[in-house]
Amino acid sequence: MAHKSRRVSFMVGIASVIALGLLVGGSAGAQEWAGRGRLQGEIKDEQGKPVEGAKITLRKGTGRVEADSPGPQPLTTNARGKWAIGGLAGGAWGVLIEKEGYLISEGQVKVDEFNPAKPVNLTLKVIPKEMIEAAERASAGGQINAADELFNQKKYGEARAAYEAARDKIDEANRAKLDLRIAKTYLQEKNFDQTAKTLQAVLAADPNNLEAIRILAATQYELKQTDKAIDTLKAAANLAPNDAGLLQELVNFLVDAGREEEAKVYMAKLPQGTKVDPASLLNIGIRQFNEGKVQEAFDSFDRVVQENPEMAEAYYYRGLTALGLSADSKLKPADQKAKAEAAKADFKKLLELDPNGPRAADAREFLKSL
Repeated sequence: MAHKSRRVSFMVGIASVIALGLLVGGSAGAQEWAGRGRLQGEIKDEQGKPVEGAKITLRKGTGRVEADSPGPQPLTTNARGKWAIGGLAGGAWGVLIEKEGYLISEGQVKVDEFNPAKPVNLTLKVIPKEMIEAAERASAGGQINAADELFNQKKYGEARAAYEAARDKIDEANRAKLDLRIAKTYLQEKNFDQTAKTLQAVLAADPNNLEAIRILAATQYELKQTDKAIDTLKAAANLAPNDAGLLQELVNFLVDAGREEEAKVYMAKLPQGTKVDPASLLNIGIRQFNEGKVQEAFDSFDRVVQENPEMAEAYYYRGLTALGLSADSKLKPADQKAKAEAAKADFKKLLELDPNGPRAADAREFLKSL
């Protein structure tokens, strides 16, 4: 029997059963299907056992069997897999046989109102495992797409429920990717404990998932687990040593933790030409200045100015350190004067960029003394 689109096609004549391909044509009107003809048959599975409860739908005509086409009410096979029906008009009839767990069988038979038709005896084939798995994957894919849409609509709880419903329908290898989506729903809800727990499960299955590692670090940071967050990002940096964004995050965390020397180590690893987060550099410079490391502080502020020439605050701090260096007795008088002029230029630049800013008044006072 030939299969097409998961349907088995057949034709029953007076003396033989003939396999057919795709059916075409239309069905007859509702008044034309009643007559004196009779059909019967038997349905078994591939092991030769009767198939009970198979649904038989008959529709008059040569077209595909449609529920709203003319014909009698569907019937089902009995415990012996047999079925029979009378009152059918002569001519072509479409027959559709359905049973959960089996491939659908559809085809055509001919009814002769004056002669008995040969029984329609068929074997239903179990739906292959591969086909079931493919259908489940397709179903899961639809659920995941719907969940993504809910996530985009900021319906995080609903999105999570949809992700979880799809989780058991996908293979083990792809569950970590779905768990990462679930973790993001918790993150958006600021449920950091559950975010971290879910991400740990992701990383148990996929230890090198860089996105999960970075989100975990940010989550640990939110949980005030700064040292854990730093260690997590260091592990990520080992996986992606040239990831500028990752290195920058690590520098920020280290600066925030007061670990400037470590921060500078990773800052030096940034790809050439990468701009350093100005806030981190300013914090490093301020701490260096407060610790009396004026030249190091100047170098930090100078880098901020070079990379962010429109940042008024950077000129203030560079001017302040230049002013401090101008008072260094170890410098030659000419160098001291040059530092003082540099400080004056920076304070003027600050007033040019931000004349009414929080540092403007201090800059004007310094300029009066220079």
